[in-house]
Amino acid sequence: MALWNLFKKEIKSISPLFGFFTVGVVVLHLLVLYKSADFQMDATMVLALIIPYLFLVALAIGTGYYQLHVEWRTNSIYLLLSLPIRGWKVLASKLAAVLSLLIATSIFIAASFTSLLLRVTWEEISTREDWSELGPSLISLVLNLYWICLFAILFLLIVVQFTYLCGQLVAKFKWLVMLSAFFGIIWLVLRISPLLSNLLVWTPEIVIGHKDSDMAFLHSGPFIVLGLLCIGLIALNGFIFEKEVEV
Repeated sequence: MALWNLFKKEIKSISPLFGFFTVGVVVLHLLVLYKSADFQMDATMVLALIIPYLFLVALAIGTGYYQLHVEWRTNSIYLLLSLPIRGWKVLASKLAAVLSLLIATSIFIAASFTSLLLRVTWEEISTREDWSELGPSLISLVLNLYWICLFAILFLLIVVQFTYLCGQLVAKFKWLVMLSAFFGIIWLVLRISPLLSNLLVWTPEIVIGHKDSDMAFLHSGPFIVLGLLCIGLIALNGFIFEKEVEV
């Protein structure tokens, strides 16, 4: 129950940021629709789909930093540890809130793009002869890229939490310590991930594509290693979080 209450608290505090962003995306889509005659399909995709998703990723990662910054700035950080819940669970609730709003907003962007812009050219696209062959492969590619991107964003959010917490362990040169922690943990993961992935060559491969068209295969080892590193880093963040609050 306490974990659920923390999750709702985080959703309530950061949902206005994502709400304003979704309104901005709708306005952008309407502007692109109004000027659709002046844009080619490629330009429309970049303006109305790719750019909003890039800003959404930046918003999510920035929110990961903002959550902890607000706790320290308002001194509510001391109240959190008075609850009968471990530090890693407090941090996990923040991660869950950001990911939930990230997924909901990304689906909203896709729905807005489809209903406002893609419907204009949908009849032309759906009647193409190669659509029946490309459709399943394209759907598989999009879904696999989606979960891989979510996985990468989750890792970056955990790294951002680690970075901020490291900065709170010192009284001076906080930004220097935070930058060192950020690039240090990224370097460490890039160094040890390939070594550990070689131990998991026996794990099944991730299939991207459709059997009736081109298919690609990804080794699942790096994703398993990254998942284990995320779990370990969450535990480390919880330890730092608890010790820092006690000080």
